[in-house]
Amino acid sequence: MTICCVCVFLVLMCTFFVENSHAAAQVKSGTSTKKEQTIKLTLSQGTCLITVKDADSWVFAQLQKTGDNKKASALNGDVLLANIGQSKSFTVAVKTAGTYYLYLRGVNPGATYSVQQYAAGGTLTSGKPLVATSYGDNASIVYYDITVPGPGALRVTVKDASYRYPGYSKVQLKKGNTFMSGEEHLIKGLGFSTVYGVEKGTYKIGIRSSSELYKVTATFSSVKPTAYGNAKSSAPVVAKGSKAKGVILPVAQEARWYRIDLPAGTAKRQIHVKALNNNRALAGGIAFTFSYKKKVDGKSTTVNDKHVICNDEQTFTFKSLKTKTRTIYVKAASAEGMCGTYTIDWK
Repeated sequence: MTICCVCVFLVLMCTFFVENSHAAAQVKSGTSTKKEQTIKLTLSQGTCLITVKDADSWVFAQLQKTGDNKKASALNGDVLLANIGQSKSFTVAVKTAGTYYLYLRGVNPGATYSVQQYAAGGTLTSGKPLVATSYGDNASIVYYDITVPGPGALRVTVKDASYRYPGYSKVQLKKGNTFMSGEEHLIKGLGFSTVYGVEKGTYKIGIRSSSELYKVTATFSSVKPTAYGNAKSSAPVVAKGSKAKGVILPVAQEARWYRIDLPAGTAKRQIHVKALNNNRALAGGIAFTFSYKKKVDGKSTTVNDKHVICNDEQTFTFKSLKTKTRTIYVKAASAEGMCGTYTIDWK
């Protein structure tokens, strides 16, 4: 293999890994000097990505634990045949750190190889994607830590980054030893993401996946909750042009009440609500109940109009009373155990 071919190979490798370089640890790379060669590797826990190429011939590759060449069982289950001039890659789950061996066998020496690793678990920084692994067995749960400075919304996105085939991921939220949410299957229709309502502290995001590799991003958005009442009688007034904000945590808690006073007149008024929440039950979300007086058969009756909103926003129209103020109470609460954030305003 000529020096030119080696350069081309290295350029291709750098191009492929440029996006993921912050997450991958380069273990070893080089060029084989024998037709049959065993390269000793020191690997940590995670998923190992191995790429081989031979411009002049073909090459078999295995990741082995024992290093006794052809007699060893390949940890990747089978040998990989890299065709002439083609770069081929495969991944292997490494659940136990230690010494491993890359076995290469070709017609000629001069096959180039690269071994990289992606960690299982770690610490996340808000808004910064991390390519990582849960071994792709859809069983092992790996945790990622993230610390949030105060109340707000934590959006977790997990997208497939596998080299061979697409997969799916499931996530859960944990604080200390307490699970804060049920497991959620992230789906394409919701952008492979979910949103949790959180308060100040360190959380663990648990992921199990059928993907060999995935890209996980946790993005925190601060929300400064406004005052609310535990009942109608203590509900604070939401003034026109202002906005009520709240964070519903992933634990049982009381509902929040707000009061909107519509001025007298003939105008129609619009109350706008918005919810961001986790998706464990698509029928759940954040429930907004509008409580107000209405005449039915000539009698004043209290109407409680409930609407469950899941990662959406809606506008509701109310008629003002001609000669006096009309009061609308709005209650925000978790539906089906969901958590998240919400806003309420009117005009």
